[in-house]
Amino acid sequence: MKIPPSFCVALFLLTSAALSEAEVKLPALFTDHMVLQRDAVLPVWGWAGAGEEISVEFSGQKKLTRADSDGKWQVKLDPLQASTEPRDLKVGERVIHDVLIGDVWLCSGQSNMGVPVREAADSEKEIAAAQNDLIRTFTVAQNPTLEPAPDVQGQWALCSPQSIGGFSAVAYFFGRKLQQELKVPIGLLHSSYGATRVEAWTRLEALSSDPAWIERAEKEIAQIKSQEDDNRKFVVERSAWEKQWGVSPPAMAENARGWADPALDASDWASVTLPAMWAQLGAKSGGVFWLQKEILLPEGLAGKPTRLSLNWVNEQYDTAFFNGVEVGRASEKAPDFYNIQRGYSVPAELVKAGRNVIAVRVVSATQQAGMFTSSNPLGLPFSDPGAHDKQWKFKTEALFPILPPEALKARPKPNNLPFRDVSAGLYNGMISPLLTFGIKGAIWYQGESNVPRAVEYRKVLSNMITDWRAQWKQGDFPFIIQQLVNNGTPVQDPNQPAKWPFLREAQMQVAEALPHCSIATGMDLGSPYTIHPPNKQDVGKRLALVALEKVYAQPIESSGPHFDSMRIEGGKIRVKFTHAKGLTSNDGPPRNFAVAGGDQKFVWANATIEGDTILLSSPGVSEPKAVRYAWADNPSGCNLYNAAGLAAAPFRTDSSPVPGQ
Repeated sequence: MKIPPSFCVALFLLTSAALSEAEVKLPALFTDHMVLQRDAVLPVWGWAGAGEEISVEFSGQKKLTRADSDGKWQVKLDPLQASTEPRDLKVGERVIHDVLIGDVWLCSGQSNMGVPVREAADSEKEIAAAQNDLIRTFTVAQNPTLEPAPDVQGQWALCSPQSIGGFSAVAYFFGRKLQQELKVPIGLLHSSYGATRVEAWTRLEALSSDPAWIERAEKEIAQIKSQEDDNRKFVVERSAWEKQWGVSPPAMAENARGWADPALDASDWASVTLPAMWAQLGAKSGGVFWLQKEILLPEGLAGKPTRLSLNWVNEQYDTAFFNGVEVGRASEKAPDFYNIQRGYSVPAELVKAGRNVIAVRVVSATQQAGMFTSSNPLGLPFSDPGAHDKQWKFKTEALFPILPPEALKARPKPNNLPFRDVSAGLYNGMISPLLTFGIKGAIWYQGESNVPRAVEYRKVLSNMITDWRAQWKQGDFPFIIQQLVNNGTPVQDPNQPAKWPFLREAQMQVAEALPHCSIATGMDLGSPYTIHPPNKQDVGKRLALVALEKVYAQPIESSGPHFDSMRIEGGKIRVKFTHAKGLTSNDGPPRNFAVAGGDQKFVWANATIEGDTILLSSPGVSEPKAVRYAWADNPSGCNLYNAAGLAAAPFRTDSSPVPGQ
């Protein structure tokens, strides 16, 4: 059968059009269930063949453009009012369904922003109740890069019991409160990464204002670029060193083969307290060491997968067992061998109600390494982490020869810089690709990783916020900082060395100095057991209250009492507060106030509330000069509130130098 030439031409044109259309690509942010920012110009962008004409249709608008010589294109839709009506966004032949118009908030920071709803307090109840189609969530896949990435990985999801468990708890509880109050769609754009410094979230050019910052950034970038080659060599060098000095990891001794068995009677093992180095447990050299611990888990965790964290198992090999079954081991590849934290998944079938047994076999070249647990031992989702102590059973399987100083000096070291720590790396991979997308504002929960450099943090965070706003080209959008909550062992001595309060001070200084920048406090929301306190509901709520007052102009109180001024009255000091309507203290007089004389030696003060002021005195300080409130890593028991039930912010009136700065 002969095909007419006209049919061939038509087929060619149709095929060419299909191929050309197939080249049109949208960012990952443009998927079904997305939320577009209300009352703002709405950029829609993507990639196509050079010169390709692109049509964009939405809500009665139709915009046309052509891709440039690099294949990039963008149109800007006119502003639209909030709408709960699901609409289709059509780009060429592609259709994005169920698009709403509302407010989009960027939710960024480190691990306390990333903690998912399933690890928050009352998680089962929260997840079961999380059915709200007017809340949409998007999690940016963690992706540090050396150059700005063109796109991210992720997709929008409806808020439901099926989707919300793995989403940021702080972001969800923040968005839930906003949606309840505003009655408009809320889009939550979650981009966080645990254990990260603010420098990693800051554009490289924004770090260039300080020679020390840019010098450090350039070293980090060079180190990451050489990491693969460096660690390929390290594996060979490490094995040779171990063989030379007789510390190569041995096969398990025959008499130790049952030591991971949960039925083992370990009553003759030594009882030890972690954290500890092997030398502290009596070892005179490196060797093969075992740790074993029984834990009791509630019925609610039975048959559910969990995760076992063994923190600070550094410069050694470990193999972890849960109820007699191996659940993970340190990778033989660098830099995993030296990574300071292990995290191993425990399958659901191994998790039982009641008694469970954890065993860890560790091979260490020296006695100067050890196993150091976090403040929440094991990282397991205990309902009461404090009920699980740090007592373990300990036994030695074998000992190595004592290493001479020359051996230790010659020990190879890997290039183990985590990519997440590289300056600008997270900005490049997880913020830069979002810059064109319309947002209402940002919430930020980060700072734990910058605690050692509080003075620098104030400057870098200010630069980061200012630069994000400049790059987003949406003006000085609202930026709300979550001040670090109380963490660690409760303080006993007001002069006890601490670093966290200085980081909190830096956060407050940034919030007060930059336009449209605010802060939410939470000195009553932390935990002595974990750096990730489970009460994320109140964290999200307080961030939302700040947004409702400062951004949406609702007539509410969003701040706890803030220090305003002090006045010396004889042998006493009177402190005045703002946001102090209904100033009160729960469970007794105000706690965690300290005063000092000219010697700057602080002592706990007696505190009496008088209106919007507090009168402070101490028999140990006859001529007080300075005041501190909640000035500790964990000033446990902070009980000063206003009528809105919001906790007072920490403060100091002295100007002593920041430790180590």
